[in-house]
Amino acid sequence: MTPAKFVAKYQAAADYIEQEWEIPAVVTLAQAALESGWGAKSPGFNFFGYTAPTGYTGQRQLLKTIEYHSTPNVWYPVIIKVIQLAASKYEYIVRRYFKCYSNATDSFTDYARLISTDKYSSAFDYVDDPARFFKVIFNAGYATSPSYYSLV
Repeated sequence: MTPAKFVAKYQAAADYIEQEWEIPAVVTLAQAALESGWGAKSPGFNFFGYTAPTGYTGQRQLLKTIEYHSTPNVWYPVIIKVIQLAASKYEYIVRRYFKCYSNATDSFTDYARLISTDKYSSAFDYVDDPARFFKVIFNAGYATSPSYYSLV
C-alpha cells in the first residue's frame, strides 16, 4: 500500500486515538506504517506485532516469525529451526501466536494502552511535538532495535 493510501485508510483510527488517548495521530500512523510495512505485514489488523501471551482469551493467529535468544532451549508452539549465531546467541525461526484484531481502531487502542503506561508517561509532555513525543517513547525502551528511531 502506498503511504498516501495507508494514511487515507487509517487516519480516522489514528485521530480517534489522539482524541481519546492524547497520542499524536501522526505518531500512531508512523509506527503502524513502520512496523507493518505500510500495512503489508498486518495480518488480523495487528500493526504492531503484538503477541498473544499465555492465557490470552481474545482472537489469535499462529504466524511465522524470527526470535533471538541466548539459549537453545526456548519453547514456542512450533519451532521450525534453531540456528546458533555465536556463543550464547541463537536465532529461532518459529510459529507463535499473535493477537488478532477486528479493525485498525482496536489495534491502535492496544498500542495506546501500552504507550499510556507509566514507562512512557513523560512523552505526554510533548503531545504538541510529535517528533519529541516519539523520541521519548523510543528512549524509554519502546523498541529494541537501535536504528528504530531513525526509521520513523
